[in-house]
Amino acid sequence: MRVLVTGAASALGQEIAAALKADQSVQLRLLDDCAAPRQEVEWVAARLTDPDAVRPAVRDVDAIVHPGEPPPMPASEEALLDRATRGTHVLLQAAVEAGVKRFVYGSTLDVFRAYPDTVYVTEYYKPLPPPELAVLARYLGELTCREFVRDYPITGTALRLGKLVRAEEVAGQERDLLWVDMRDAAQAFCAALARDASASLDWVPRWAVYHIVAPGAHPKFLCDRAKAMGYQPQHELGGAKV
Repeated sequence: MRVLVTGAASALGQEIAAALKADQSVQLRLLDDCAAPRQEVEWVAARLTDPDAVRPAVRDVDAIVHPGEPPPMPASEEALLDRATRGTHVLLQAAVEAGVKRFVYGSTLDVFRAYPDTVYVTEYYKPLPPPELAVLARYLGELTCREFVRDYPITGTALRLGKLVRAEEVAGQERDLLWVDMRDAAQAFCAALARDASASLDWVPRWAVYHIVAPGAHPKFLCDRAKAMGYQPQHELGGAKV
């Protein structure tokens, strides 16, 4: 399987790429708008908002992983919003034109911050995004993906990610119900690539949303659906076994 990973310079993009490189059946292509680091993987330096640069990048790939992470260099709020919305639109339009059948997007669980911690939040709850551009941009990117799946025969999977951390860095700290180990998040992206409902004439099976968070004794976000999809968290967070 040939996979394109966008945002490859971000910490999450690097984790996803490392996980996919370990799979001998995957041919990897990485994309970001910066110079390529030293590695034995094909690299495309392109801005997501540039259709002429994105079209060649999606050519001959079977699936696209779009983590949705902001660029490594600080950007203005306008640029962040443009990347998440127009950039995601350009990427999906190029993917549809190239016949790509699977698209995995990294959204955020911050859209549920307004719900109290005493509520068990599932994928069927209504998002209540706060008036923060970083959160709104990620959520608007998710909605862009959904609308493409409504209109075109492509499988869209949105992973609503918790707060990315590393278990060793938060060891002994009070647990945050939004935490998820970055390596477990990367594994969720790899698992989501197995979804392919693009042949369905009904758009509903083609679109799926999963919560990606570290499970615990009293979680706020339930991830049973994600586990059924193939999510297998392996790391301890805040002293609780994951």
